[in-house]
Amino acid sequence: MPQTITHLSEILDSVDGVLLDQFGVLHDGKKAFPGAIECVQALQERGMPIVALSNSGRLAKPNADRLARLGFPLSAFKAIVTSGELTRELLLQRLADNRLSEGGAVLLLSRENDQSLTDDLPITAAGPGDPVELVIISGNNPETHSREDYRRLLTPLAQIGVPAICANPDTTIYAGNQASYGPGLVAKDYSDAGGEVVYLGKPDAAMFSAGLRALGAVTPGRCLMVGDSPRHDILGGNRAGCRTLLITAGVQADTPDSGATADFSMKTLRY
Repeated sequence: MPQTITHLSEILDSVDGVLLDQFGVLHDGKKAFPGAIECVQALQERGMPIVALSNSGRLAKPNADRLARLGFPLSAFKAIVTSGELTRELLLQRLADNRLSEGGAVLLLSRENDQSLTDDLPITAAGPGDPVELVIISGNNPETHSREDYRRLLTPLAQIGVPAICANPDTTIYAGNQASYGPGLVAKDYSDAGGEVVYLGKPDAAMFSAGLRALGAVTPGRCLMVGDSPRHDILGGNRAGCRTLLITAGVQADTPDSGATADFSMKTLRY
């Protein structure tokens, strides 16, 4: 069982760097959680290196802009590593080796129609009737589209063999101030319909390797992964050799954990 703590400072003597999840730990997309900004500020004052490690399907800059808008000091973060950044790298690789043709039509599903993931790439947004080369599932909009809406849109593409990239494997997100289904479930439906899906983000090793590199000279055993998802944050942190802290009040804390157990748990992030 995880050791229950009430303040992060209780365990920091054995920690040289922190990987912080965003959604469910720092904020809900609209506002910072009570105590989260103060915790980040205290970590910065302590000289603790911090990297935000997120399954956000957006690039680092939009995430940084949101953190700043919500009141977090950006100077506290050594880097912001997102699954959107990993997706961008994969798109560049596929363009380079001709698995994705220049000018090819790509269907990008995102939160609030954000297109920054593919900005400046030599691809086109798929329109009605276009032969789609690739589907990118970086986000979804439960406020306006049901899970069945996405199934109706995507199943025909899955059935004809159009590959997909899931740039955000979270199965639960905050939408309209409440928990709702996430893009990871849209991607699962695509796979269930026969489509090939590449998942990028936590708990995969590439995401944690990128986060640890961004922290600098910190060994995994002296790094603390803080997250609210047993399936993504805790499992991924365990596999990477990090110590792990589960935020139990987070939106994903009670999702199936795939056998992952955190070293520590606390209700909300408090220094």
